[in-house]
Amino acid sequence: MIWFVVSVLVAMCVIALTVLSGPDMSSYDQPMPDAFPQHPDDIQANERFLKVVRALRKEVIADRSIKRGLASIRKFANELSDDLQTETEFKADNANGVAFEWAIAPDSDPRRRVLFIHGGAFIFGSPKGHRKFSDRFSKILGAAVASVDYRMLPENGRWKSVEDCRTAYQWLLENGPDGPESLDYLAVSGDSAGGNLALMLSSYSKSANLRRPNAVVAFSPSTDMTLSSPTIKAHRQSDKILGEGLGLLGKIPTVLRAWIGLISMRANPASPALSPLFDDLSDLPPTLIHASTNEMLLGEAVRYTNKAKELGSPVTMQIWEQQLHDWHLFNMGSGSSEVAWAEIERFLAHVDAQSLNVKAA
Repeated sequence: MIWFVVSVLVAMCVIALTVLSGPDMSSYDQPMPDAFPQHPDDIQANERFLKVVRALRKEVIADRSIKRGLASIRKFANELSDDLQTETEFKADNANGVAFEWAIAPDSDPRRRVLFIHGGAFIFGSPKGHRKFSDRFSKILGAAVASVDYRMLPENGRWKSVEDCRTAYQWLLENGPDGPESLDYLAVSGDSAGGNLALMLSSYSKSANLRRPNAVVAFSPSTDMTLSSPTIKAHRQSDKILGEGLGLLGKIPTVLRAWIGLISMRANPASPALSPLFDDLSDLPPTLIHASTNEMLLGEAVRYTNKAKELGSPVTMQIWEQQLHDWHLFNMGSGSSEVAWAEIERFLAHVDAQSLNVKAA
């Protein structure tokens, strides 16, 4: 009996280390891009948002109910854009069974489209809560933005989010806000968990022989669901958004963490569809990745960028000093958030100009 138990434990360790953990990516930990300096307004903006987050955490802990706590977090995430004042039109739609929301700024061209994927650790977030993103992209690009309402954990396994985003991507290639219509331009973007799904689609469009995005923008993306990068542990204290939640997983031994990932996601965390870092990163479309020096996901974004660049893909990474994870949303309108958005606008304009030059030639 003892030998049976020992054999099972050994087998579980071997599976965790060889199948569920993915290949060693430590060779891509360097180089690290230079960081944009912290803006004078950032400290006050960060503290304003963290005050709200701390109050929410206190409420969730005091409630002592996982179900009610998740409901409170989802309600908070759904209201993140409630203060948005805009003339952009928002309307619900459906892509072959996948719900999403259009954001259409005045004078947007329906043949120019963006697929946006919200963040929220794959367990919360919504198109409504991320309207600040879709509104901004619609105005920057003069495009109709489709924000996907993908299925989330824990009600659904992680593969459902992948399937929903792939379905929405394929549908968007042939449909605009007014029905079937040709496509002139397509960008894909997402923040945090949504950044993971956006980078997944970037590789998927190639492997599935679909029209490629003109551009991809990923905000503080998760690229490695095995949580193997060094900043998962090193930045647990400095990441004021993810540190208290994701930080707990970072403290768990690798073997146990691998099995927790498999059970909680109902999928292999090392699958390239779940961890874009492990996919073929050659021949990718122009891609911009943003991250902060003190966030836990920095390391895996650096690894993704360096691997892609080594394989010849036009992937650029920019980092900012001392920002909150996903600061583009949480502090939109102030400090480094606006500096970052200006860089995104510059990147997208450059991609557009290159595309026009290619067509002219």
